[in-house]
Amino acid sequence: MTPLLSARGLHKRWRQGWWRPAETVGLAGVDLELFPGEVVGLIGESGSGKTTLARAALGLSALDAGTVSIHGIDPHKNRRLIPPLAQLLFQDAGASLNPGLTVRAILEESARYFPGTESVETVLERLDLKPRAHARPSELSGGERRRVTLGQVWLANPLLLVADEPTAGLDASRKGEIIDLLLSRRSPERGFLLISHDLPLVLYACQRLLVMQAGRIIDGFPTRELFAPQRHPWTQKLCINAGLEPTCS
Repeated sequence: MTPLLSARGLHKRWRQGWWRPAETVGLAGVDLELFPGEVVGLIGESGSGKTTLARAALGLSALDAGTVSIHGIDPHKNRRLIPPLAQLLFQDAGASLNPGLTVRAILEESARYFPGTESVETVLERLDLKPRAHARPSELSGGERRRVTLGQVWLANPLLLVADEPTAGLDASRKGEIIDLLLSRRSPERGFLLISHDLPLVLYACQRLLVMQAGRIIDGFPTRELFAPQRHPWTQKLCINAGLEPTCS
């Protein structure tokens, strides 16, 4: 099967400033494949390179080295062709919404850019946003803002969805709701990359896990094998930090 997303040898560094020769490593030789129908979790502590990888994979951040292909297209050479194929659900839902538009206007804007998908009315109904259709982002709760960004993605109807900490800032009761809405679009043709530091969340949602540390993917396995004794020590540490140490030991 041909990968929906393929990345090879991704490298990314940042200089700390013109007055400092030191560099920060974002990605240090990352290889990644994601196939149609998969829900893959990318886990790791803050600063491990998860968001950097997400942005680089979609062509939103330049690379120092490496190649990326989304459905056979290089996003770094053909960025304009990517939005109908792949979308990034940003970590900060509020920052990705136009503060001057109402919920309905935000979704109508997405519908104009991606014609031929569901109607705005249908999306408002399915995401329980009809009562808030005339509200602006500043008037919405965190969960409501996230549902609006989900509506934008639904209207885009991409083959690949990369969700960067989609439940950040939400209470436990809302996390499961957002993940269930996110995964309600699963299909044999569509793939998901779910980025999170919330290990129980990705265990619930994903079929396969990748573990990042210091800009590298150091471990990868089917979810059911998380607690296998051959797991990388860093993976076991993440288990312990998540309160899963009895099973990981």
